Amino acid sequence: MNIDDLSSLFTNVGFPIAICFILLRYMLQTMGNKLDKLDNSLNRLTKVIRELDAKHKVRNEEFVGDSPKEKNNK
Repeated sequence: MNIDDLSSLFTNVGFPIAICFILLRYMLQTMGNKLDKLDNSLNRLTKVIRELDAKHKVRNEEFVGDSPKEKNNK
């Protein structure tokens, strides 16, 4: 294999492979950032749902009067 063959091989195979690696790195970085944002959003949503559930339980106990635990103790 001479220099011309190696040059042709790199031009025909090496360049497309290099572009694929560059695009793969870009896609993984972009998707990683988006997944991090999604994770943060889901964590905040979970926190808000728990807070709303706690408020709903308090309001429900105030509306009903005694909580079920207190009724069982009487």
